Amino acid sequence: MSQREPRRYELKEVVLRLEEGRNLYSDRAISNSDAAVEVMRKELMQHDREVLCVVNLNTKMKPINFNIVSVGNLNQTVADIPFITKSAIVSGASATILLHTHPSGDPTPSDIDIELTKRVVEAGKLIGVCCMDHVIVGCGTGFIYSMRDQGTVDFDTTYRGIAAEDIMKTAEEQSSYQGKEQTMAEKKMEEISIKFGKGLAEPFTGKDGKEFMRILIPNQDPGDKTPWASFVLPAKAVHENKYGKGLWAKIPADGTTTVTKPVQVGEADGKRIWEDHKTAVPNRELKARVEAYKSRDRESALGKLDQLTSQVAEKLAAPSDRPRARAAGMEK
Repeated sequence: MSQREPRRYELKEVVLRLEEGRNLYSDRAISNSDAAVEVMRKELMQHDREVLCVVNLNTKMKPINFNIVSVGNLNQTVADIPFITKSAIVSGASATILLHTHPSGDPTPSDIDIELTKRVVEAGKLIGVCCMDHVIVGCGTGFIYSMRDQGTVDFDTTYRGIAAEDIMKTAEEQSSYQGKEQTMAEKKMEEISIKFGKGLAEPFTGKDGKEFMRILIPNQDPGDKTPWASFVLPAKAVHENKYGKGLWAKIPADGTTTVTKPVQVGEADGKRIWEDHKTAVPNRELKARVEAYKSRDRESALGKLDQLTSQVAEKLAAPSDRPRARAAGMEK
């Protein structure tokens, strides 16, 4: 009986190569989510459906390339984790920023958006490519929602995937391991509270029925009569203080918030033409600007007190025509 030859299996080599597409240009580096949005805004606005985009960054947080991962329908886009991370791996990226659009104009993330982001963050920890932020752009409104800035998702960059050299180091130190349980404490995001009066908050409803709060920032110069700047927060993030006379909100201390300021760009028929100018303002600076009225009120009160004190001192120092009182028992 002849002996059968062992079956031979053919293993084909798979070669992955980057294929370049269209180029986008920027006059500044993409070092934060707001800069990424500014570069990608025109690209994202070309679509009338939800679009998910990945911007790949190098170790210095400078852009390598971008990848349109998924184009969905009017209110949803679906993308699997392998497709989201593939371009980052092939590009040798150190970090990524996710961006996607909401055609409704309301950038508030859905539960699916939040859950997808959490999965991408966890996947990034395993492969050593950290997800820095997930920014949602509201089409037509210009509103932006940064999950990092709003604290919706914990983008913890202190933990990375285990690199090969870390595996070798762990193996070398295994003999000296004392059996002590090792855990990694989660990095707690530092938050700051912004306090403002009820008169500075304007509630409004997005096209899909979600509630927002537009917070006005009074001009620091009392002589500045131009329209006030403003920023937008989800209504659920704004709370009433215990006295019921003011409002407050918590925001990430090291994040940024988009501030809109109307700027005059011309004049026609005797009427001024205004255009909204958007700026990414560090949240600590935003707090100082919003709460500047406190120092102005305090300075005004101190000024009035100093003026009153001076008036009293002048009256006491001035000679009086009234006769002085005599001590008891003194002869007239």
